[in-house]
Amino acid sequence: MRKLGRGFRWVAVLAALASVAAACSSSKSATPSGSGGPAKPSGTVTFLVSSTPTVDNLLKMIPQFTQQTGIKVNVVNIGYDVMTQKETLDLRSQTGSYDVFWTEGTFLARYVGQLSGLEPIQEYAASQHVDLGTSDFPQTLLGNFSYNNKLYAMPFENTLMMAASRTDLYKGAGLAPATSLADYLSNVSALNKPPTYGTEIMGQQGEPVFYEWVNWLWGEGGSLFDSAGKPTLNTPEAIKATNDLLTLAKSAPPGVANFSWDQAASSFAQGQVSTAVLFSDQTPGLLDPSNSKVIGKWQYTPFPGTANTAFGGYAWAMNAYSKNKPAALAFIQWATSAKTLAALVPNGSSPPRTSIQNDPSLQAKYPWLKPEGEASSRAVVPISNAAYFDLVDALSTDLNAALTGSKTPEAAMADAQSQWEQILSST
Repeated sequence: MRKLGRGFRWVAVLAALASVAAACSSSKSATPSGSGGPAKPSGTVTFLVSSTPTVDNLLKMIPQFTQQTGIKVNVVNIGYDVMTQKETLDLRSQTGSYDVFWTEGTFLARYVGQLSGLEPIQEYAASQHVDLGTSDFPQTLLGNFSYNNKLYAMPFENTLMMAASRTDLYKGAGLAPATSLADYLSNVSALNKPPTYGTEIMGQQGEPVFYEWVNWLWGEGGSLFDSAGKPTLNTPEAIKATNDLLTLAKSAPPGVANFSWDQAASSFAQGQVSTAVLFSDQTPGLLDPSNSKVIGKWQYTPFPGTANTAFGGYAWAMNAYSKNKPAALAFIQWATSAKTLAALVPNGSSPPRTSIQNDPSLQAKYPWLKPEGEASSRAVVPISNAAYFDLVDALSTDLNAALTGSKTPEAAMADAQSQWEQILSST
């Protein structure tokens, strides 16, 4: 997960989708998996993606793939919001302009459930006698990219929500990284000594504040939905989680109601805060001498507690309407192979393969790997619903209102509950 410019609203492309609706009805359906038997990969693959430090490092390696296979890769590297629009439009029109593209677990209800636009990657690989090495991934992780028990994308970056702490400040205060929510709040308060603050929070409306809050919701024993799929946002647990954010904000720099994940990571990297919950794909910034003042003075631990944490990782999916599936599969196999993923680790990537996470020699050299491996089994997609972005927009508006003091936590959660009920009733 976790990319630049998140917070895209599906409603923004409804008019554009309507303009291609006619084309949809007359388009040919995707070629069934395995039809015609295995084919030798060749030709060109068009890869639609958005820039992150790890993505940029992968793109630099693509000439190696071309040299090995003869397959050319046409990279379309654009902003995150535009990327998701292009993916949606391409699947809706069944054009197949992009063979491989970025997807997340939160996208599957739309991309698969509504648009039938992704190729079941594991089934297709089996039909081509290609081993993707899926046994090397945690089952929880594969579940994040599955829909109706079928795997639709190969994980590329884990993007976990990790608790980051300043080892020098914690040692000086005689504190240890928290293993419970109560200890986390206590540590943050004890280490709040401006101009070095106790923590930061991602309070910006949209996905930042939603991802920040949902870990506390789960940690307080709450949930987003009940067993019948009805929203549970106006519960004591949800209100308690919102109050937790307000407590954290008291030990945070001014303006955190507008902090995105990039600003949150920057405040930690610049030494402005002692503790933070960061997306693990921000690790490269913590290792960059031109960006970080905390090199050698920080560590990751799993988010405190034993409850689920929000998963924001991304993966490579194959367009069901691709005109060159064998080559697309070859590229995905290479891009998510243990060899390729291991080559990205020195620059701070969060590799999803257990063989890399659990390699003692790599753990000794790259200390973020072990805690990420420990956290992987708890990391799950927070919402699997085609209305994901609408739900997040509505909830985040009320969470942000609570942070800025324009609504009480009780009022914010009551309003969010009402909006979710309306959204889901019209979905």
